[in-house]
Amino acid sequence: MIKIALLFPGQGSQYNMMGKSLYESSAEAREIFSRTNDILGYDLLAVINEGNLDQLTRTEFAQPAIFAYSYAIFQSIWKEKKFFPSFMAGHSLGEITALTCAGVFTYEDALRLVMERASLMQQATTEGQGGMAAINGLHPLLVEEECARLSNDDDKIVVANYNSSNQVVISGSKALVTLAAENLAKIGAISIPLQVSAPFHTPYLEISNQIFQRVLAATDMSAINWPVLSNVDAKPYSDPEGIRARLSMQMVSAVRWKETIDYLLRQGVNTFIELGPKSALTNLIKRDFSHVRAFSYEEHNQEIMAIIDEQIAEKRPTLVSRSLAIAVCTRNQNWDEAEYQRGVIEPYRKVQALSNRLEEEGREESADDMKEAIEMLRSVFITKKVPLEEQRERFTQIFDETKNRHRFDDFAPIMFDEKETVYEK
Repeated sequence: MIKIALLFPGQGSQYNMMGKSLYESSAEAREIFSRTNDILGYDLLAVINEGNLDQLTRTEFAQPAIFAYSYAIFQSIWKEKKFFPSFMAGHSLGEITALTCAGVFTYEDALRLVMERASLMQQATTEGQGGMAAINGLHPLLVEEECARLSNDDDKIVVANYNSSNQVVISGSKALVTLAAENLAKIGAISIPLQVSAPFHTPYLEISNQIFQRVLAATDMSAINWPVLSNVDAKPYSDPEGIRARLSMQMVSAVRWKETIDYLLRQGVNTFIELGPKSALTNLIKRDFSHVRAFSYEEHNQEIMAIIDEQIAEKRPTLVSRSLAIAVCTRNQNWDEAEYQRGVIEPYRKVQALSNRLEEEGREESADDMKEAIEMLRSVFITKKVPLEEQRERFTQIFDETKNRHRFDDFAPIMFDEKETVYEK
């Protein structure tokens, strides 16, 4: 079975003329860029197509440009082919893109978040004082030690991204980034300066991060349609409060990208599709996992469309698989460990094992399999103290997506028994 994870890149992947072919070929993309210009108050395409790379590299332009282009790719594909990603993840800025594509933010709200984030990050340090560099070929611990050795009360440098088994990104004072790269080169590292204009994911952004937290707190959020992984801890989000808590830490925390890919592989993802400019995330995966299928939109458009067609032809998402995904995405309001173990962990693991057997045996799920998955999800909802209305929405979503509503008409009154479901608010 094809299990797809969609990946969205962050700043540094921008380039002049990016998205030109998509804009020319997709009415959906043209409509998105038109909405983007209305919100930004300037012609973003002119910056991308007619401006110079120095201008596009500035955070205030780069982040909206990458976000709009990545989102336009997703929407263009989604409008044509209703395929079924199992997970989404984004690198730094790309995390907001992933959350938007997963339905958490409206596009307009997300773009305003990106604008505010970009402005705050751009203002975090004096122009030219901050820098970042990719360090290849050394164990992360060696890089961490060098950053700790060079940092002092006035100037800081830290590991900002853990990208793969042999690549991390350092960030901080530009002078220290240059010095660290020189020192690490003496013990075998290959360093690549990044096209950014501020020291992202460092203590330099603490004040900016505090302001962004207030903006984030005032932004509306909806339920997640697909699991999205957090950069901060490489775990899936489940609810708006969890998104606010972890996303508000992202600006000053390291991006745990290697752990994110490891998690996705453990969940059975076998196809990674990068939606955005260039192919940095695809290349990182291929270096560490040569056996894994990884494709970037710009380099493998035809292959991606063929894979999506193959997945659609394969089958719609199963009720078992969607029940597992929704169980992961559902927020928890019950901190009793014993109850959580009985009501969430144990039934989830049982249905996860069922899902693995179905895949190994190559058989369709039976009515009993579906009922077991629904009972698991009901147990998760009750244990996590999910409000009754949200339970209804989630069950409606899963029945509609898998075309199984007719199978559970008689079961619905049991699932929504208000006497038993005592957590309605």
